[in-house]
Amino acid sequence: MKDLISVTIMVRDSNFILDEFLKRLSKQKTKLLYELIVLYYGKGKDTLRRLKPFSSKIIKISPGKFDLGVSRDFVCKNTSGEYVVTVSVDALPTTNSWLQELVEPMMSNKADIVQGEHRCPKHGDQNYPNFFYWERNYLFFYTSEGKRFFKQYGNIGLSCVNMAFRKKVWENGGFSGVSYCEDKIFQKRAYNSGYVSIFNKKAATLHAHSYTTIKSLFKRVSNEGLGWKQVGERYSIFLLLKDLLRFDLHTLVLKALIKNKLKYSSEVLFFVIRPVALYWGNHFVKSVY
Repeated sequence: MKDLISVTIMVRDSNFILDEFLKRLSKQKTKLLYELIVLYYGKGKDTLRRLKPFSSKIIKISPGKFDLGVSRDFVCKNTSGEYVVTVSVDALPTTNSWLQELVEPMMSNKADIVQGEHRCPKHGDQNYPNFFYWERNYLFFYTSEGKRFFKQYGNIGLSCVNMAFRKKVWENGGFSGVSYCEDKIFQKRAYNSGYVSIFNKKAATLHAHSYTTIKSLFKRVSNEGLGWKQVGERYSIFLLLKDLLRFDLHTLVLKALIKNKLKYSSEVLFFVIRPVALYWGNHFVKSVY
Protein backbone atom coordinates (compact mmCIF):
# COMPACT_ATOMS: atom_id res chain seq x y z
CA MET A 1 0.00 0.00 0.00
CA LYS A 2 1.49 3.33 -1.08
CA ASP A 3 1.69 6.66 0.74
CA LEU A 4 -0.86 7.97 -1.72
CA ILE A 5 -4.41 9.34 -1.91
CA SER A 6 -6.73 7.29 -4.11
CA VAL A 7 -9.67 9.34 -5.34
CA THR A 8 -12.46 7.12 -6.66
CA ILE A 9 -15.47 8.03 -8.80
CA MET A 10 -18.18 5.98 -10.49
CA VAL A 11 -19.43 7.47 -13.73
CA ARG A 12 -22.10 6.60 -16.26
CA ASP A 13 -22.44 9.17 -19.03
CA SER A 14 -22.06 12.63 -17.56
CA ASN A 15 -22.74 16.15 -18.76
CA PHE A 16 -20.66 19.31 -18.31
CA ILE A 17 -20.44 18.95 -14.53
CA LEU A 18 -17.90 16.13 -15.00
CA ASP A 19 -15.53 18.58 -16.71
CA GLU A 20 -15.95 21.05 -13.86
CA PHE A 21 -15.25 18.33 -11.30
CA LEU A 22 -12.09 17.18 -13.13
CA LYS A 23 -10.89 20.77 -13.42
CA ARG A 24 -11.34 21.40 -9.69
CA LEU A 25 -9.72 18.09 -8.78
CA SER A 26 -6.67 18.94 -10.89
CA LYS A 27 -6.19 22.16 -8.88
CA GLN A 28 -6.09 20.45 -5.48
CA LYS A 29 -3.03 21.17 -3.34
CA THR A 30 -2.04 18.13 -1.29
CA LYS A 31 0.92 16.95 0.77
CA LEU A 32 0.75 13.54 -0.92
CA LEU A 33 0.35 12.59 -4.55
CA TYR A 34 -3.07 11.36 -5.60
CA GLU A 35 -4.42 9.00 -8.23
CA LEU A 36 -7.86 9.03 -9.83
CA ILE A 37 -9.50 5.61 -10.18
CA VAL A 38 -12.67 5.56 -12.30
CA LEU A 39 -15.35 2.92 -12.61
CA TYR A 40 -17.16 3.63 -15.87
CA TYR A 41 -20.50 1.95 -16.51
CA GLY A 42 -21.77 3.97 -19.45
CA LYS A 43 -22.15 3.27 -23.15
CA GLY A 44 -20.76 6.24 -25.03
CA LYS A 45 -17.20 7.21 -25.95
CA ASP A 46 -17.41 10.92 -25.19
CA THR A 47 -17.32 10.55 -21.41
CA LEU A 48 -14.37 8.16 -21.65
CA ARG A 49 -12.52 10.62 -23.87
CA ARG A 50 -12.98 13.38 -21.29
CA LEU A 51 -11.91 11.15 -18.40
CA LYS A 52 -8.71 9.73 -19.87
CA PRO A 53 -6.38 12.78 -19.50
CA PHE A 54 -7.12 12.96 -15.77
CA SER A 55 -7.38 9.28 -14.81
CA SER A 56 -4.77 6.87 -13.46
CA LYS A 57 -6.99 3.88 -14.19
CA ILE A 58 -10.40 3.40 -15.82
CA ILE A 59 -12.32 0.20 -15.14
CA LYS A 60 -15.20 -0.49 -17.51
CA ILE A 61 -18.28 -2.58 -16.73
CA SER A 62 -21.60 -2.84 -18.57
CA PRO A 63 -24.48 -0.76 -17.20
CA GLY A 64 -26.43 -3.94 -16.46
CA LYS A 65 -23.74 -5.15 -14.06
CA PHE A 66 -23.68 -1.96 -12.02
CA ASP A 67 -24.62 -2.45 -8.35
CA LEU A 68 -23.84 0.30 -5.85
CA GLY A 69 -22.36 -1.90 -3.15
CA VAL A 70 -20.51 -4.37 -5.37
CA SER A 71 -19.27 -1.67 -7.74
CA ARG A 72 -18.06 0.54 -4.88
CA ASP A 73 -16.04 -2.41 -3.57
CA PHE A 74 -14.69 -3.09 -7.05
CA VAL A 75 -13.33 0.42 -7.52
CA CYS A 76 -11.81 0.40 -4.01
CA LYS A 77 -10.11 -2.90 -4.78
CA ASN A 78 -8.31 -1.21 -7.67
CA THR A 79 -6.81 1.57 -5.55
CA SER A 80 -3.14 1.73 -4.57
CA GLY A 81 -3.17 4.36 -1.82
CA GLU A 82 -3.32 4.19 1.94
CA TYR A 83 -6.15 6.75 1.89
CA VAL A 84 -9.24 6.22 -0.25
CA VAL A 85 -11.69 8.96 -1.20
CA THR A 86 -15.20 8.37 -2.51
CA VAL A 87 -16.75 11.38 -4.20
CA SER A 88 -19.57 11.99 -6.66
CA VAL A 89 -18.76 13.76 -9.90
CA ASP A 90 -21.62 16.17 -9.19
CA ALA A 91 -20.00 17.09 -5.84
CA LEU A 92 -17.76 20.04 -6.63
CA PRO A 93 -14.94 20.97 -4.22
CA THR A 94 -15.37 24.49 -2.86
CA THR A 95 -11.63 25.13 -2.36
CA ASN A 96 -8.26 23.90 -3.63
CA SER A 97 -7.58 22.46 -0.15
CA TRP A 98 -10.65 20.18 -0.13
CA LEU A 99 -8.72 16.95 -0.73
CA GLN A 100 -6.04 17.71 1.84
CA GLU A 101 -8.69 18.63 4.42
CA LEU A 102 -10.39 15.32 3.74
CA VAL A 103 -7.30 13.23 4.50
CA GLU A 104 -5.50 15.44 7.03
CA PRO A 105 -7.26 14.03 10.14
CA MET A 106 -6.14 10.53 9.10
CA MET A 107 -2.59 11.63 8.35
CA SER A 108 -2.41 13.14 11.84
CA ASN A 109 -3.93 9.97 13.37
CA LYS A 110 -7.08 11.69 14.61
CA ALA A 111 -9.51 9.50 12.65
CA ASP A 112 -9.92 6.46 10.42
CA ILE A 113 -12.82 7.92 8.42
CA VAL A 114 -13.50 11.55 7.51
CA GLN A 115 -16.85 12.85 6.36
CA GLY A 116 -16.75 16.08 4.39
CA GLU A 117 -19.48 18.69 4.34
CA HIS A 118 -22.20 18.91 1.68
CA ARG A 119 -23.27 22.43 0.80
CA CYS A 120 -26.20 23.45 -1.31
CA PRO A 121 -25.23 25.59 -4.32
CA LYS A 122 -26.50 29.13 -4.52
CA HIS A 123 -29.46 30.00 -6.69
CA GLY A 124 -28.32 30.58 -10.25
CA ASP A 125 -25.22 28.38 -10.06
CA GLN A 126 -24.77 27.24 -13.68
CA ASN A 127 -23.35 23.89 -12.55
CA TYR A 128 -26.68 23.02 -10.91
CA PRO A 129 -29.50 24.25 -13.14
CA ASN A 130 -33.00 23.65 -11.72
CA PHE A 131 -31.74 21.90 -8.60
CA PHE A 132 -34.43 20.71 -6.22
CA TYR A 133 -35.72 23.49 -3.98
CA TRP A 134 -35.81 21.43 -0.79
CA GLU A 135 -32.11 20.56 -1.01
CA ARG A 136 -31.69 23.86 0.82
CA ASN A 137 -30.88 23.68 4.53
CA TYR A 138 -30.68 19.85 4.35
CA LEU A 139 -34.47 19.58 4.30
CA PHE A 140 -34.35 16.83 1.67
CA PHE A 141 -33.44 14.37 4.44
CA TYR A 142 -35.92 15.62 7.04
CA THR A 143 -37.55 12.25 7.67
CA SER A 144 -36.99 9.95 10.67
CA GLU A 145 -35.71 6.75 9.07
CA GLY A 146 -32.06 7.18 10.08
CA LYS A 147 -32.24 8.83 13.50
CA ARG A 148 -31.91 5.66 15.55
CA PHE A 149 -29.17 4.38 13.23
CA PHE A 150 -27.04 7.51 13.45
CA LYS A 151 -27.32 7.60 17.24
CA GLN A 152 -26.32 3.95 17.51
CA TYR A 153 -23.45 4.06 15.01
CA GLY A 154 -21.28 7.00 15.91
CA ASN A 155 -23.60 10.05 15.85
CA ILE A 156 -22.60 10.80 12.26
CA GLY A 157 -24.04 10.16 8.83
CA LEU A 158 -21.44 8.86 6.41
CA SER A 159 -21.98 9.54 2.72
CA CYS A 160 -19.97 8.38 -0.28
CA VAL A 161 -20.70 11.72 -1.91
CA ASN A 162 -17.72 13.22 -0.04
CA MET A 163 -15.84 10.83 2.26
CA ALA A 164 -12.35 9.45 2.91
CA PHE A 165 -11.09 6.44 4.86
CA ARG A 166 -8.02 4.35 5.44
CA LYS A 167 -7.94 1.47 2.98
CA LYS A 168 -7.69 -0.99 5.87
CA VAL A 169 -11.13 0.16 7.04
CA TRP A 170 -12.60 -0.85 3.70
CA GLU A 171 -10.68 -4.13 3.73
CA ASN A 172 -12.29 -5.01 7.07
CA GLY A 173 -15.82 -4.08 6.04
CA GLY A 174 -16.69 -2.92 2.56
CA PHE A 175 -19.85 -1.81 0.82
CA SER A 176 -21.32 -5.02 -0.60
CA GLY A 177 -24.58 -6.56 0.55
CA VAL A 178 -26.95 -3.69 -0.23
CA SER A 179 -28.38 -2.24 -3.43
CA TYR A 180 -28.58 1.32 -2.06
CA CYS A 181 -27.30 3.16 1.06
CA GLU A 182 -23.97 1.37 0.70
CA ASP A 183 -22.37 4.12 2.80
CA LYS A 184 -24.63 3.17 5.72
CA ILE A 185 -23.67 -0.52 5.68
CA PHE A 186 -20.04 0.67 5.52
CA GLN A 187 -20.67 2.92 8.53
CA LYS A 188 -22.30 0.09 10.50
CA ARG A 189 -19.41 -2.30 9.85
CA ALA A 190 -16.72 0.30 10.53
CA TYR A 191 -18.30 1.37 13.82
CA ASN A 192 -18.69 -2.24 14.96
CA SER A 193 -14.99 -2.76 14.18
CA GLY A 194 -14.01 0.17 16.41
CA TYR A 195 -12.94 2.66 13.76
CA VAL A 196 -13.22 6.38 14.48
CA SER A 197 -15.23 8.67 12.19
CA ILE A 198 -15.16 12.48 12.31
CA PHE A 199 -16.80 15.32 10.41
CA ASN A 200 -14.66 18.04 8.82
CA LYS A 201 -16.62 21.01 7.53
CA LYS A 202 -13.49 22.41 5.88
CA ALA A 203 -13.59 19.51 3.39
CA ALA A 204 -16.65 20.89 1.66
CA THR A 205 -18.29 20.19 -1.69
CA LEU A 206 -21.32 21.62 -3.40
CA HIS A 207 -23.93 19.00 -4.17
CA ALA A 208 -27.54 18.98 -5.36
CA HIS A 209 -29.90 17.08 -7.66
CA SER A 210 -32.83 17.91 -9.89
CA TYR A 211 -36.15 16.05 -9.55
CA THR A 212 -38.47 17.75 -12.00
CA THR A 213 -41.16 15.04 -11.91
CA ILE A 214 -43.00 13.23 -9.14
CA LYS A 215 -41.96 9.91 -10.70
CA SER A 216 -38.22 10.66 -10.55
CA LEU A 217 -38.49 11.84 -6.95
CA PHE A 218 -40.58 8.84 -5.89
CA LYS A 219 -38.10 6.39 -7.42
CA ARG A 220 -35.12 8.05 -5.77
CA VAL A 221 -36.67 8.03 -2.31
CA SER A 222 -38.07 4.50 -2.71
CA ASN A 223 -34.51 3.36 -3.39
CA GLU A 224 -33.49 4.93 -0.09
CA GLY A 225 -36.24 3.00 1.68
CA LEU A 226 -35.00 -0.26 0.14
CA GLY A 227 -31.43 0.54 1.15
CA TRP A 228 -32.42 1.22 4.75
CA LYS A 229 -34.27 -2.10 4.86
CA GLN A 230 -31.17 -3.91 3.61
CA VAL A 231 -29.06 -2.15 6.24
CA GLY A 232 -31.51 -3.41 8.87
CA GLU A 233 -33.61 -0.31 9.58
CA ARG A 234 -37.43 -0.41 9.49
CA TYR A 235 -39.44 2.68 8.59
CA SER A 236 -42.62 2.02 10.52
CA ILE A 237 -46.17 3.26 9.95
CA PHE A 238 -45.71 5.36 13.11
CA LEU A 239 -42.68 7.14 11.61
CA LEU A 240 -44.55 7.55 8.32
CA LEU A 241 -47.45 9.31 10.05
CA LYS A 242 -45.11 11.36 12.21
CA ASP A 243 -43.24 12.64 9.16
CA LEU A 244 -46.41 13.24 7.16
CA LEU A 245 -47.88 15.39 9.92
CA ARG A 246 -45.05 17.93 10.00
CA PHE A 247 -47.32 20.96 9.67
CA ASP A 248 -44.34 23.27 10.19
CA LEU A 249 -42.92 21.97 6.90
CA HIS A 250 -46.24 22.21 5.07
CA THR A 251 -46.29 25.86 6.19
CA LEU A 252 -42.91 26.32 4.49
CA VAL A 253 -44.46 25.01 1.27
CA LEU A 254 -47.24 27.60 1.47
CA LYS A 255 -44.73 30.39 2.06
CA ALA A 256 -42.58 29.21 -0.86
CA LEU A 257 -45.66 29.03 -3.10
CA ILE A 258 -46.69 32.55 -2.17
CA LYS A 259 -43.20 33.76 -3.10
CA ASN A 260 -43.36 31.78 -6.37
CA LYS A 261 -40.22 29.77 -5.55
CA LEU A 262 -41.52 26.28 -6.40
CA LYS A 263 -41.29 25.30 -10.07
CA TYR A 264 -42.42 21.68 -10.06
CA SER A 265 -45.23 19.59 -8.59
CA SER A 266 -42.53 17.38 -7.04
CA GLU A 267 -41.42 20.38 -4.97
CA VAL A 268 -44.98 21.32 -3.98
CA LEU A 269 -45.80 17.79 -2.80
CA PHE A 270 -42.37 16.86 -1.47
CA PHE A 271 -43.30 16.59 2.21
CA VAL A 272 -45.98 14.05 1.30
CA ILE A 273 -44.03 12.19 -1.39
CA ARG A 274 -40.86 11.58 0.65
CA PRO A 275 -42.36 9.69 3.63
CA VAL A 276 -44.76 7.71 1.41
CA ALA A 277 -41.98 6.72 -1.00
CA LEU A 278 -39.69 5.78 1.89
CA TYR A 279 -42.36 3.53 3.36
CA TRP A 280 -43.05 1.98 -0.03
CA GLY A 281 -39.39 1.22 -0.63
CA ASN A 282 -38.81 -0.02 2.89
CA HIS A 283 -41.73 -2.47 2.82
CA PHE A 284 -42.56 -3.42 -0.75
CA VAL A 285 -39.69 -2.76 -3.19
CA LYS A 286 -37.45 -5.75 -4.05
CA SER A 287 -34.80 -4.06 -6.22
CA VAL A 288 -33.67 -0.53 -7.11
CA TYR A 289 -35.58 1.42 -9.73
